[in-house]
Amino acid sequence: MRRKLFKAISTSALAAIFIILIIIVGVAAYYAGTAAGGAVTTVTTTVTSTVTQTVTTTVTQTVSPAPSPTTSPSPTTTPSPTPTPTVPPGKVVKIAVVSDIGGRGDLSFNDMAFKGADEAARDFGVQVLEFISKTEADYIPNLRAAAEDPDVVLVVGVGFLLSDALAQVALEYPNKYFVGIDTYAQDIIKENYPDKYPLPNLLDIKFEEHKGSALVGALACLLAIHYNYPHVGMVLGIEIPVLWKFEIGYKWGCDWAINWYKEHFPDEYEKKSKDPNNVLSLPKKERVLWTYTGTFSDITKGYEAAKAMYEKGAIAVYNVAGPLGLGINRAVEEIAKAKGLEMGPPFWIGVDADQDWINPGFVVASMMKRVDKGVYYATKLVLEGKFEEVVKNYEGKLTLGIGTKVLGELMEGISVSTLKDLDEFIQMGIEAEKLTGKKVLPMPPEQIKEKVKKMRESIPSWIWDAVKELEQKIRNGEVQVPLPLTEEDVKHWREVLG
Repeated sequence: MRRKLFKAISTSALAAIFIILIIIVGVAAYYAGTAAGGAVTTVTTTVTSTVTQTVTTTVTQTVSPAPSPTTSPSPTTTPSPTPTPTVPPGKVVKIAVVSDIGGRGDLSFNDMAFKGADEAARDFGVQVLEFISKTEADYIPNLRAAAEDPDVVLVVGVGFLLSDALAQVALEYPNKYFVGIDTYAQDIIKENYPDKYPLPNLLDIKFEEHKGSALVGALACLLAIHYNYPHVGMVLGIEIPVLWKFEIGYKWGCDWAINWYKEHFPDEYEKKSKDPNNVLSLPKKERVLWTYTGTFSDITKGYEAAKAMYEKGAIAVYNVAGPLGLGINRAVEEIAKAKGLEMGPPFWIGVDADQDWINPGFVVASMMKRVDKGVYYATKLVLEGKFEEVVKNYEGKLTLGIGTKVLGELMEGISVSTLKDLDEFIQMGIEAEKLTGKKVLPMPPEQIKEKVKKMRESIPSWIWDAVKELEQKIRNGEVQVPLPLTEEDVKHWREVLG
């Protein structure tokens, strides 16, 4: 069922996603990554592969020296775990990243994967090959071209559409390691080659989106309680299994927040629950306004869905539809202009990367899915000789989230954006402006930081403390966020939460 749902997404729609998602900050991720590595040489060549037709793909090789032992990692990039494996002097070790359609510029997957590879080059001394996929027909030729390089030890495929190609090519090259981001390649192996499951040279990396969504769901409902709004909202894209995790996590987080407030402020709870304009007065199933738009590319649908939610009294709308966040932002901007607001409420909530900079003061936070860390950790496992051990122990599927550990070592990939994250993405924008000559940031960096800081400080500290408390409870296992994986699961939780 899952694979059929994935196949239902048209190539043209996905291509549109990546084109629209060129918010330039994704490009900035690239420039920041290379800038952080010191002296970086980029060599571009062309590889031509033939399947049923000739496919030409661009391969960019980034060569970065191993860092000096006295060099401290930049505070704006992923810190290196300890101990840090490094490539011996004089030895060439490469990793290859095969993009999904669109290549650099999408921010949520491709750019973050390249960012992780660049940071692995900086910290471990590996070299990076980039294979840009223009169409789905490029997947297998690109994966094969990467595996053919004798110095490549790891090939990374970015995006669930590469699942079939990864399974096929991993079988063809048993002496090379393959990683898929958000893929289900091992499920394909299990279905078609059960005697080889789990394939020892193949690893699917997934994320705990439900937990991150629970955190921003709690944040949204606590804001609704404090500012006296009746609803929170959520705009989703195409209904596929991975989005169920966002949906149910967000709703569950809202419900957790309601119960938390009742426990900590019982008198205020009784008072506010009698106010028809407050979210506390509504039945559990009516608090969260949500809709699947059926698209990841039609920004107008995002605008229309969000506008309707704000008109009904949503204090914040969670973007779970990629570029449709631009439509959500448009709806917020209209309200802000009409009311002369300099900051929210209303707000919206970013997704995948730190989007707080897009409209400072109105993006209250972002649910960050760190694809870059997935690539970084995979490289580390290969260099430490632990890749096959991880495949065996975790049946070929590695999950990164909140408090997640791999072979006893903390390896996380989900978080809510902070001011420190904002600094990192602003710096990326600055580097992009220097190198491209194009305007990236909506206003000067200091002004962005000041507006976001002012907004965050205007929100009562107990709200942020409550979100931190939930994160800690998730981290130590005190609470379990629902993880819907089947239609039956999501049906059950919709009956409970709406």
